[in-house]
Amino acid sequence: MKTKGFILSGLLILVTFTLNAQIKFGIKEGINLSTQSELGLLWDNNDIKTGFTIGATFDYRFHSVISLQTELNYKTEGSAYEVRESSGKKGVDINYDYYNVPLLLKARLNNQLGLSESWLVSFYGGPYYSYLNKSESEIENNGTTTVTNIEDDANESDYGMIFGGEVSRVFSKGELYLDLRYEMGLNDISVIDEDLRNKVIGIGIGYRF
Repeated sequence: MKTKGFILSGLLILVTFTLNAQIKFGIKEGINLSTQSELGLLWDNNDIKTGFTIGATFDYRFHSVISLQTELNYKTEGSAYEVRESSGKKGVDINYDYYNVPLLLKARLNNQLGLSESWLVSFYGGPYYSYLNKSESEIENNGTTTVTNIEDDANESDYGMIFGGEVSRVFSKGELYLDLRYEMGLNDISVIDEDLRNKVIGIGIGYRF
């Protein structure tokens, strides 16, 4: 009987906890500034490659300060560099397109920072997993661009850690937010060069309902 009582009490607490929580659904888009380099390095004499992110967010606010946020994103990342040859310079873009799912523990600190209820400042961190959709190389030489599929040279999966912050403007029917994050890849992304990792700075804007 005691065991059943503990189970029923636990279920009641869980149901109450869930009902009191708020789930905020949002949409987002942004730009990615990415490089590919060895673990521990931000870049390896590469140019910054510009890509984009588009996705949806789910912010599970089970506490007055702490929440758990997950996302479903489509992202374009990679690297860019130049190769000097006797005939001139050749530009190379390496493109990696991913389906991306992070799981972020988030702290909203507007009260602690003395802000009004119209503003939210949040900091977060957590792991991510990405699945490769496609990978291509684009080589521009003397005005001609050659696109080559390099999926056989790329690993299907990438994972790593995300650290970032967010500023939100709260309205009666939602929140407009600006997001800044750094993504540090921990898995090798190439089957040829096992030292390469994704390094991405993401700047995003979105709206939660």
